[in-house]
Amino acid sequence: MIRTTANICVLIDGLGWEWVKQTSFLSQAAPYRRSLGTVFGFSAGAIPSILTGRHPEQHGRLAMFQRAVDGCSPFARLRWVCSMPPALVENRYVRRAIKSAAAALGRFSGYFSIYKVPLRYLPLLDVAEKRDIYRPGGIPGSTSIFDLLQANGCAWRSYSYHQGSDFSLIDRAREDLDCGAAGFYFLYLSQVDAFLHAHADSPPLVAARLAEYDARLTDLCRVARRRHARVRLRIFSDHGMAPTRASVDLRPILGALPAAAPRDYLCLLDSTMARFWFFAAGTRALVMNALDDGGAGRWLDEAELRSLRAWFPDRRYGEEIYLLPEGRVFAPSHMGLAAPNGMHGFHPDAAHSKAALLSSEECGAGVEHITAVFGLMRSCALGEN
Repeated sequence: MIRTTANICVLIDGLGWEWVKQTSFLSQAAPYRRSLGTVFGFSAGAIPSILTGRHPEQHGRLAMFQRAVDGCSPFARLRWVCSMPPALVENRYVRRAIKSAAAALGRFSGYFSIYKVPLRYLPLLDVAEKRDIYRPGGIPGSTSIFDLLQANGCAWRSYSYHQGSDFSLIDRAREDLDCGAAGFYFLYLSQVDAFLHAHADSPPLVAARLAEYDARLTDLCRVARRRHARVRLRIFSDHGMAPTRASVDLRPILGALPAAAPRDYLCLLDSTMARFWFFAAGTRALVMNALDDGGAGRWLDEAELRSLRAWFPDRRYGEEIYLLPEGRVFAPSHMGLAAPNGMHGFHPDAAHSKAALLSSEECGAGVEHITAVFGLMRSCALGEN
């Protein structure tokens, strides 16, 4: 069956407005372009906001790791290994085994990595993304675009890193479009984010890389237009990527305190923010005062987190959150030992935090935030315009 309309939605992770606005990237296939506000947090929160139209406080995602409640950690059964002396277990072989075992025990189908988080911290933590968010049922408690497609009996295809590299996914979508396999196509392309982490300090390299994506996505549209009377293309991102200007090492500050982790407190260093939970009396004041005096960022209070729609009363993502300004990153952090050349996860108001929307057609008024992309996809899927 050859369908009259092909709706193509492409999420390019990390492709921020600051990288797009002065280029000709996909200017022929998607001439209508604008910036989009994003949410506070990382892709673990931003992508569910795109897929559901909801904010982090509503869909429950902000970062990859959250505090485990009532011992419900996917690492609880591995506590005996994680609690062994670091000199015995902190090596790539044990860490790889822990990751594999936790994924198997938890039956994870979503994105999962333990990065550089110390093993002794893991039994205190839970994983937010346990299921494949690019399939129906992937975001429990919220209705995603894939739930909607399934519920309405739409013919659709979804492609993500689970099936291969970015360019191989575009090739697969091209084949499906050529035979009219569906009316709605969703592609999640993850590798621009990784490229920008490595090369945000080199605009010429970024431009060359984007030119490759431009050529492949333009060809995808050419094939779609050959087989369909109408092609609607929406290209969007979850956040931007700021070039790194400086790194911040918290080890001297925290190491000088008369408190130890994870006995007295837990700290997760997520590249741009430090998230703390406190277990011993007086530790909160010790840590907060130390970072006020010697840190490079600032604490986010309840009022600000509420305004960002990222407030969790149970403090699952941190009893206190310390955020760095755009361009500064923690190094070493629990995401990596060295500072990347580009990073995201700053305040949503920062220039490089802005996401991008490129479209083959006008999108109408009110599309100013990544949460509005859900409405665009829903309209395409249900044929509302």
